[in-house]
Amino acid sequence: MFTFLRNVKKAADFFSIHPDGLSFVTERRLKDIEASVTKLPKAIEDRTLTRIINLEYDLYKLERTIQSIQEKFDKEQGTLQLALPVDQAKTNRKRKDIKLQAVEEQVKTVKSRLTQSKVKRLFKYRDGELYWKVTPSKNVRKGNKAGSINSEGYKQVGIGHNTYVYGRIIFLMFHGYLPECVSYIDANPLNTRIENLRAATQSQVNCYSKKQKNNTSGYKGVCLNKQKGKYSAQIWKKGKNHHLGLFDTAKEAHKAYCMAAKKLHGEFARVA
Repeated sequence: MFTFLRNVKKAADFFSIHPDGLSFVTERRLKDIEASVTKLPKAIEDRTLTRIINLEYDLYKLERTIQSIQEKFDKEQGTLQLALPVDQAKTNRKRKDIKLQAVEEQVKTVKSRLTQSKVKRLFKYRDGELYWKVTPSKNVRKGNKAGSINSEGYKQVGIGHNTYVYGRIIFLMFHGYLPECVSYIDANPLNTRIENLRAATQSQVNCYSKKQKNNTSGYKGVCLNKQKGKYSAQIWKKGKNHHLGLFDTAKEAHKAYCMAAKKLHGEFARVA
């Protein structure tokens, strides 16, 4: 009996402290408990032990249900208050960093971008060569020939902290834009006369490359297939290798290569 009354007091205290706690209990459940509680005086008066036990058990289950729901509610509220602001802050900081990085890269690009007017202020062009119109350093004076030849056999010139292919700078001086690459029409990278230069992509430059040094067939795009005992012809275009077939002789295989090169590479086709 004392346990029953103590549970009643606990339930009353909970609802007085947490008035919103009633919202977690279904309406039907509340009505059942209310009906059981209203029978309390009669149960006590009749000294019916079974009814008292049932009422006490109902209140016990109610208390456990309310406690479980309240703990779950408190846990979810704590998680929302702590986790959500942190996640949101991380997201906002990440977005801000990405935007800031993009702006900084654009600023660097604009500052380092070469223009036709800037190149003309720095250099004078004469017969495929560039000459300084300013004094860029202590070791180089105004009027000196600009640039040098790198280990790959191409002319290059330094402007500020960057190094550029010679032909690209000359192309910029005459055409107003800096191409991705330049192709040398006579295949001589030391001939940087403007009439020998044409704008190209890296893929087009690769198409116009010479026969590889390790080629044993004597023809560009042709190699011996030892397993088949025939010559294989193949050609590359934009990173994809096209197999042209197997032939009895290297000359026949090279003929197939030449036809494919003119079709796929156009003006940048080179067959030797």
